[in-house]
Parts: sequence; C-alpha cells; structure tokens
Amino acid sequence: MMRAAGTLALCGTLLAGASSPALAVAPPPKVQLKIVDAAKSGVTKTVWLHCAPAGGTHPNARAACRQLERVGGKPADLNVHPNAVCTKELAPHAVVVVGRWYSSRVQWAKVFANGCLVRAATGAVVSL
Repeated sequence: MMRAAGTLALCGTLLAGASSPALAVAPPPKVQLKIVDAAKSGVTKTVWLHCAPAGGTHPNARAACRQLERVGGKPADLNVHPNAVCTKELAPHAVVVVGRWYSSRVQWAKVFANGCLVRAATGAVVSL
C-alpha cells in the first residue's frame, strides 16, 4: 500500500512539473474561415479553411489560402476565372464565408445562379 501511494505521488509530481514538446499546444492558425455552399437542390457543404499554416477540413487548403492571399482575404474581390463560359442554367448556390483573416473579421455571402459561376468567381476557395 505504501509503495502504491509513493508511485502515485511521484506520477503526480512528474505530471505537474513536466513539460514535453509532444504535449506543447501549437498556436492557432492566423486565418480561420467557415465556408458554406448551400445548393437549392438540398446539398449543403461546409468546411473550415485555416491559413498560416494551411489546413482545416478544406479539400485544397493551400490553393484556397493562396487565392485569398492575393485579394487580402476579401472573398468579394475573388474573380478567379473571369472568362469562364457557364451555362444559363438556374440551380442557385448560396455561398457564405465567415471567420477571421489575421486580425480582421470576414463576413461575406452571395447567391450564384449555378455551380459553374461559383467556381468561376471563387476558384479553389469554394471548391468543396
């Protein structure tokens, strides 16, 4: 019984005073954006985009971060493929981007007539 108590005390001391690089918490990314693409067909896709460093649940975070970097984190200024040829089909997509770009808040929403127009305007950022 005495041995078990000593072992527990030693473990408690080690845990309280130990600092291990494996347990170190990385600083949060400088960019954290929630991106939602809601199609009128009922399909809604939501991802998190982190930049600096690139990551999150976004399928192509590096490309999306590079595109947003070019416009200072302003999704409204994205116009990735201005000469894209899209059909006139009406299949609306509501796109929302909210979160933090370095020290600035981002709140942007736009309704596009179809998915082709979403991709033309936003490129990798909303390619979910």
